[in-house]
Parts: sequence; structure tokens; C-alpha cells
Amino acid sequence: MLSLFFFTGCKKDGFVAPKIKDSTVTTLASGSYYYLTTDNNGNLYTLGYNADTVYKFDATNGKTRFYALPITTDHDTVVVNKLRCLASDSSGNIYTVSVNNAGTANVIEIPQSGSASTIFSNIDTKRGFQITNIASSKGNFYFSDNTGIYEIAPGGTPVLLATSFSSDFAVDANGNVIYTTYTYVNNVGEINLNQVTPQGVKSVLVANLYNTGTSSAFDADVATDRFGNIYAGITNNSFSLLKVSAAKKVTTVMTSVFGNVDGPLHTAEIGAAFNMVADPTGNIYFSQFTTSNSVFSLRKITF
Repeated sequence: MLSLFFFTGCKKDGFVAPKIKDSTVTTLASGSYYYLTTDNNGNLYTLGYNADTVYKFDATNGKTRFYALPITTDHDTVVVNKLRCLASDSSGNIYTVSVNNAGTANVIEIPQSGSASTIFSNIDTKRGFQITNIASSKGNFYFSDNTGIYEIAPGGTPVLLATSFSSDFAVDANGNVIYTTYTYVNNVGEINLNQVTPQGVKSVLVANLYNTGTSSAFDADVATDRFGNIYAGITNNSFSLLKVSAAKKVTTVMTSVFGNVDGPLHTAEIGAAFNMVADPTGNIYFSQFTTSNSVFSLRKITF
């Protein structure tokens, strides 16, 4: 049994959580920790890439199996199902996407008690692209693939919200969809922060949030917290974490060379931040490739 390493400050089964006073970056574990989400109680949920089991970490039980896909058959053929992406809602339900060997993508809702159920079937049937990110807010479900970001209302069908985006998206507490776009004009690349409101109104929150120079090779990820802040993790020639307040004030939280070094923000090193998510207190969790690119490190930025 694994203790809840990010709350207890103890060491057990290879997990280390120092008691932190200043803003720091901490590596919590290495393994199959690609997709991440949290709930309102601060519990963390993890899922490996193309895995079949969601794990939950809580202060009482440590690491436990939260949900595992059942093995199913279609006549005499075993259907191989894998899970992609994780999200949660304000009621504590966890969401993931089950994709079988025929490419059918179904959205699964997993309550804290009771049985999991499929709430949307074959959501990407007309596009056939891999689902890259999901979210749930105010009863609506959101997902993205290589063609755009989509919203599904209860009992509805996917509605396209945005086609030009350059990062995973996030949905804030007011139901706004937050994402980045990229423009390249006169040999200068710019990453812009955008939103789509629940009414479908698109706007640019912050123009030129980050200047990539002449390089178009970058990775961007966004997360929102319950205080109205937006975080953008940008990997270009280095790693930068930017914070955008509810008043649209931009602050550089940290910059670092590529690496996997823990410590205070001014000396820590991050290679890239995937699947960023904020817990109820505003701390950030993310996954990062190890140097071998064979497993992911689960890391935390504590403020």
C-alpha cells in the first residue's frame, strides 16, 4: 500500500514528499503516470498511456485501483479496450475514454460509489482521430482531437468550438474553454491565449503570451485553478511556466533548462509538462518523460 506521498510528507515504497515551505518542484514517482486529474478533495487520479486501469491516491488508503476496464467479446473475438485521458467534475465523478481495437471511442463516467457507465458512445465517429484531451463542466463534456475542440451537451452530439489550437485545453469554473493558438508572422512566432465562453463567443485573452522567436517547434499545455488563474506550461528552447490571473496579469512563475531536477523554482529543471492539472489548493501536477522516454515522472509544483 502506498501512502499519499503528496500530503503526508513521508517516504514509502519509493515515494518521497519533503515538507515544503517555499515554492518547489518535486518528483513524486516514476512509472505509468501520463494522464492526471484531481477532485475537490485533493485526491489525485492517474492513468498510463493506453492503459486499462485508473488509480486513485488519497490520504487514507494511499494508492488504490479506482477503475479497471472489463474484458469484453464481440461474438468470438476478444475486444481490446484501452483508456485515454482523464477528467473530473465538481461532483467528484471521474471521466475517461475507452477506445477499442476497432477505434470506437466511448466516454465512461466513474462515480465515487456505484458502477461506471457509458455516457456518450462513438463520439469521434465522423473524424476517426485519436482523442487527445477531455474535460467536464456544468453537465457538459468536452474533448479534442486533431481537428478541433468539441462540446457535447447531455443527450446531444459534438459541437465544434475551435479548430485552430496548439495545446491541450482546459475548462475553468465558469465553463470557459481555455486554449492557445500559434501565429507566425515576419519570422516571429507567437503563442496566444484564447477562450470560448459557454455562449460560444471566442476571444483572445492574452495576445503574444509567449514569443517563440523563429522556432515553430514547441509544446504548450494549460491548466486552470479554482481561484480563476490560468497556467501555461511552454516548452520551446527551454521550459517556462506562466500564470495569467483573472485580471489577465501575466507572471512568469519559472523558467528552466531542460532536465528533471527537483528544488526551488529558481534552480529546478523541467523537460516538459504534460497533462497539467491544479488541485484545490492551487498546486500543479504534471507528467514528464524520463531521460529514457520509456516511463513518465509524476511531478508537482507546490506554491
